[in-house]
Amino acid sequence: MVNPIAELFQLLGYTTEVALNDPIAGLLILISNLIFAFTFLLFFGLAAGAVLDSVMPESLGRSPPPRD
Repeated sequence: MVNPIAELFQLLGYTTEVALNDPIAGLLILISNLIFAFTFLLFFGLAAGAVLDSVMPESLGRSPPPRD
């Protein structure tokens, strides 16, 4: 049976072991995690902006009075 939580901890253990044994591998793991975090935040920022743009009205106040 597959236990995702146990698999995650096992993955973290392997990653930590590799990062501590080779400094270049540790640096590459750090850089890849930073790139992943940036793209993750960028995607969800754009998605939140799209949702808010579709929900929010075009203007927040009254419409301007008509010209004579």
